[in-house]
Amino acid sequence: MNRFLLILLPFLMISSVWAEEKIKLEEVVVTATKIEKSVEDVTQDVTVITKKEIESGSYRSISEVVRNVMGINLFEYGNRGATASVSLRGSTSEQVLILIDGKRLNKPGDGQFDLNTISIPLENIERIEILRGASSALYGSDAMGGVINIITRIPDEPVTKFSASYGRFVTRDLSFNTSRKIGKTGFYLSLSKGSSEGFRANSDYDIDAINTKITFDLSKDIRADLNIDYNHKDVGSPGSLTWPTPFATQTDENLLTGITLKIKDAVLKLYSHNSRIRYINPGSEDNTHKNHVNGLDLQHSILIGSSNLLTGGIELLEEDIDSRDNINTANSVGKHSRTRKGIFLQNETSISEKTVLTLGARYDDIDSKNRLSPKASFLVKLPRQTNISLSAGKGFRVPAMNALYWPDTGWAVGNPNLKPEQSTEYEGGIQKFFGNSGNVKLIAFEKRSKDLIQWQEISPGRWSPVNVAKARIRGFETEGKLHINVVDIGLSYTFMDPEDISTGQKIRFSTRHQIKGTTSIYPAKGTTISLEGSYVTNYVVQAGDPRCYFLLDGKLSQKVKLSNGVSGEIFITGKNILDRDFQTATNYPMPPVQFIGGISLNF
Repeated sequence: MNRFLLILLPFLMISSVWAEEKIKLEEVVVTATKIEKSVEDVTQDVTVITKKEIESGSYRSISEVVRNVMGINLFEYGNRGATASVSLRGSTSEQVLILIDGKRLNKPGDGQFDLNTISIPLENIERIEILRGASSALYGSDAMGGVINIITRIPDEPVTKFSASYGRFVTRDLSFNTSRKIGKTGFYLSLSKGSSEGFRANSDYDIDAINTKITFDLSKDIRADLNIDYNHKDVGSPGSLTWPTPFATQTDENLLTGITLKIKDAVLKLYSHNSRIRYINPGSEDNTHKNHVNGLDLQHSILIGSSNLLTGGIELLEEDIDSRDNINTANSVGKHSRTRKGIFLQNETSISEKTVLTLGARYDDIDSKNRLSPKASFLVKLPRQTNISLSAGKGFRVPAMNALYWPDTGWAVGNPNLKPEQSTEYEGGIQKFFGNSGNVKLIAFEKRSKDLIQWQEISPGRWSPVNVAKARIRGFETEGKLHINVVDIGLSYTFMDPEDISTGQKIRFSTRHQIKGTTSIYPAKGTTISLEGSYVTNYVVQAGDPRCYFLLDGKLSQKVKLSNGVSGEIFITGKNILDRDFQTATNYPMPPVQFIGGISLNF
């Protein structure tokens, strides 16, 4: 397909449908600047997945929701019970910061976070914001490639919902969700259970979760939110096709607790995240990995005059790991801890009514090593709701503790002298809004990274992580969204040219082309038909690397009204409808076609 047509397609699709609208957008985002702003006023490339888009799609988990987002590459190692990690614009998974309501989830042991361990029911998510590009000026380490922030809803309406579904491979899901607001206090409570016998030997899973959020409106300007999210997952771990582990099992536990206090223009977050993984491969491996993070995040915004909005804040993190080999204790990573301290300052200057300049920087001190991360962005609002934006910033990522402290096993050893990975990223874009009916945008970017960490053979048969790799990633993204009458359409295209400067080759496991689309049709009252498709081509660096695939999912649902104020929905969901044989991670096959039918009741 002609690349020029792919670039223009979303623009032609939308601009030919309707005339200009003057409606002011109501959508707000917080991830790009840490304060609420209209999506029209954001100076960086951010995608917002709305509550409506989540509800109308065929999604059953967070990983399925973000899979169809522009520029995201999802590495999945099987069904919902397996690990799912995310890449943004060719980044590693460790370079993408995952947040729930602004609270960090990335584990200090390996630097990643498994999206399939997020247990919050989709109906309790208000929106998901994806911020692309180096974001260390606000978020410090882990945000070198971007940020994904999952924002939960504020309980406001009295609703009780029960849902049940059943599908191929004896896949079962049960959930109970209730919410109330009594006076100035609101809450929701969710209980859920999911299980499956799996699509290949030893790929079964059993997941239990409990989630609650309690809000207190202490006064007009003060609100406190308390959240508790717990997830327990027992799964079979079949391994890869080339290294099968037919009897291995894994247990994952995650507990996130926190409180958020909002006082006018100040926000305080206190939270604790605990993660525990137990992996057993009978006769050869028995490992336990514990990760613990305590976080404090405080920020405040001040309007100086009529044209400057100054936002500043501090962040304190205490990170601990305890990683044990229960068979051979000499091969244990052991107990380690570190303190991360950060302070940031950002100023948004309205140069004119249509021009905004944002300057910001963050200073991080991690184990007595410091890092300054600046960023600048510029927004010009042209007539007819058209924006032009430019930004440049630096990013970094501190080494994960596993890389620093891996025990000397004879064939591998950690490197306590590792330096942080570094990047500089430039971005320019144009975006046109059509009121509440949609928008189109075109973004070009280039990122240069150095001191990237790779495991290398430092002597015959002996490996260690070292700062050797350099990379250059450039590309462009174009996206269009359309909302008219009974149809919602989203279409995006991403092209990337990633080069490992150290070797002169393309970066392994990176994508070349991505075409992603979503469609929701509402042909009759209460009826929804949705389709989500993605076509991905990958650079093949080594034999056996995943090449290309086309994935199509869909959902048909019908809302019904029953007696005594009870309503409900009947639905059938199809995953991999075309029954394609594909992989997103080498030698880890993904499930074949699967249909799941279910019902939900609202009381």
